[in-house]
Amino acid sequence: KVCLNKIYMFHGKKILFFSANFFGYQNEIAAKLNFLGAEVKSYDERPKNTFFYKAMIRLDKRLLKKKLEKYYGEIIDDNSKIELDFIFFLKAEAITEDKLKELKESQPNAKLILYMWDSIENCPSVQKLFPLFDTIKSFDPVDVKENEHLTFRPLFYLDDYRRLNQSRNLMYDITFIGTGHTDRYEIVSKFKKLCDEKNLKYYFFIYLQDLKIFYARKMFSKAFRFAKKDDFSFKPLLKEDILKIIEKSKCVLDIERPVQRGLTMRTIEILGARKKLITTNKDIVNYDFYNSTNILVIDREDPKITLDFIEGTYIDIPVETYQKYSINYWIHEVFN
Repeated sequence: KVCLNKIYMFHGKKILFFSANFFGYQNEIAAKLNFLGAEVKSYDERPKNTFFYKAMIRLDKRLLKKKLEKYYGEIIDDNSKIELDFIFFLKAEAITEDKLKELKESQPNAKLILYMWDSIENCPSVQKLFPLFDTIKSFDPVDVKENEHLTFRPLFYLDDYRRLNQSRNLMYDITFIGTGHTDRYEIVSKFKKLCDEKNLKYYFFIYLQDLKIFYARKMFSKAFRFAKKDDFSFKPLLKEDILKIIEKSKCVLDIERPVQRGLTMRTIEILGARKKLITTNKDIVNYDFYNSTNILVIDREDPKITLDFIEGTYIDIPVETYQKYSINYWIHEVFN
């Protein structure tokens, strides 16, 4: 068990933290580390957080090698006079192998930590970096089984989800809030029809980062064939708005990427919020918080829901299980 009273383990510790912009979660992690007593310097792992840079890094980061190495070289120089305790990466998709070696050599006493909150299949180039890290944890149980460098640690929920009001005064039977990747639009469209047939109230919000993405998928993706621009938002919801919507919802729909095995952030957040979950991720039955009264596993090709599940009462699970998936426990386990 992780003892949350051991806050002192971070007191005065200097942490260099790299993460892409992921809906503000990187800021929540940095804030929690600061609260626990650490001194955190945060950097975006990409030189620029634009569609072009994201696409090039994902396609082949060697195309941006000079820009990436200049960016990381400046960060290494800026922190050369600071004796770091930890260098912490989320995903590490952008840094080159040479620059990670240089960073490691410049901070010989720092522990290098990597947390993978994406599957290796979505960013295969990161595998070359694994031997340079002291600790690597991943949310993906299959990646952990197939790679000796990884240990398993699911994602977390923020304290805000634990504090949500459990009022019975709810507005929505089913809610979905998420990015419109892969087949999500197609599945959400099927759920709209199901909800209309069963007279269920719903709130569905599908976000796309850029209008170019919509037109590209409209042209090349079968799932977007009948999609309309008005079906999407090109501006993400604020965290406060997401919390208010989930607070007013009875059930939340989760749709993971087809190639993803680990549980999404939304899944863990709904656990923390003590709401019912409808999910396409069949692997959820292997987790210690699974309860068929609270969690409905559906077929992404032929989703079905029952009123018995929607209208049934949520069943609390042991307090220790809720605590295990909190951001506090996650940080202590990741930093070991």
